[in-house]
Order: sequence, then C-alpha cells, then structure tokens
Amino acid sequence: MNEERPRNARHAFTLVELLVVTAITALILGILLPATGRARLQAKVLAVGAELRDIGLALEAYSFDYEGKYPPVRVDCMLGGHFYQLPYELADGGYLPKPPPGTFLSVGIEDRFNPGYTYKYRSVGTLIYNRTTVMPDGAYLWVPKGFPDNEQEEGQTYSNLKESPVSWVLYSQGPRFDDAQMKKMHYPVPRATWFNWKKTKGVIVRMRLQNGRQIGSFEG
Repeated sequence: MNEERPRNARHAFTLVELLVVTAITALILGILLPATGRARLQAKVLAVGAELRDIGLALEAYSFDYEGKYPPVRVDCMLGGHFYQLPYELADGGYLPKPPPGTFLSVGIEDRFNPGYTYKYRSVGTLIYNRTTVMPDGAYLWVPKGFPDNEQEEGQTYSNLKESPVSWVLYSQGPRFDDAQMKKMHYPVPRATWFNWKKTKGVIVRMRLQNGRQIGSFEG
C-alpha cells in the first residue's frame, strides 16, 4: 500500500528545471541590460550638454567684464593630459567653482567622460605654453568652409578672433574617445567629429560663433 506524501514536503527542482530558469533569467537580462546602458549613456550625455551650456555662460560673463576678450588657451606639458583645460580665470574670478586643493584641475568641474580632467576649452587668440610662455603664433581653430550652415570638407585655420567664424569651443571627449582619429578630422569644430547617437561616440561640443550665436551637439 502506497504511503501518502506529506503535504508540507518540499518539491526539489530537477536539473532540467534549474537550467530552464537560468536560461530565462539570462534572456531577460540580455534584453534589459542594453536598454539600461543606453539610458545611462543618454542621461550622461545630456548632463554634459547642460554643463557645457553653463560654462559657455561663464565665458560670456567674463567677456562682458573684460571688454569682449576671452581667457587665453593653455597647453602645459608639465601637467600631462591637462591640455586645453578650462581657463583658471573663470575660477579665480568667481565665474566657475574653484578646484579642490592638491589637484592639477583649473576649475572645480570635471569632464564626466574623462574623470580627473576638466572639459576642454579652445579659442582664437592668446596661447600660453607651460604656464608662462606666450606663444607668438597664438591659439588657433580649424574651421570648415561654409561652417556651420553649409559645411564643406575643406577648411581653414584661423588665429585671429575677428576673422574666425568661431570664437570659442567647449567640449567633452565623450564616450570611446579616439585622439588620433579625431586629430585627422580636425576636431572639435567639424560636425563630423560631434557625438552621434547611432555610433554612440564623438566629442560633445558647445561653441560660440562670431555673430554671438551658440551651437553644438545640442542646439539652444
């Protein structure tokens, strides 16, 4: 005579059932993780765009206080990868927060895609090399012909602020930054170097045109 199974007896999963549960879990994670990663990237990119906009306002406030002039561009070999840091003048003048003590940062804002470094600043005019040397050729920008409304592949290097179609550029290196490739494309002004949602790479920029209009990866 067969004994009845106790009602409180636990049912043990078979190996097949465990494998099925594991496979379903892996499938769900495979669907959700890419969507989650893209949402995080989107939020990060938009936050960078907002910060660059605020820094652009700081530059314009500085220019207003200094008779239309913008801070000098700096290249400092003694500070490693801190080329084209945001201007010290913006922190010293209270336009941007000051950097934490004991760092090489020029201001208290870091590139979200390049921690430990500020966003980059390029302009046309004064270039200071290794903190004190004013370079005779000055700072320059490569701008495509017809930029920004009818951009062409050919371009020109400008070193005179009054002649350059672009007054200054702020940019983040963005995800998967490739310095060698970007240099070949004369970044950061050409649109071809800007962040692209399909490729999920490129520099995130904001720039001021000679007529005062500001444009970049995100208009307005």
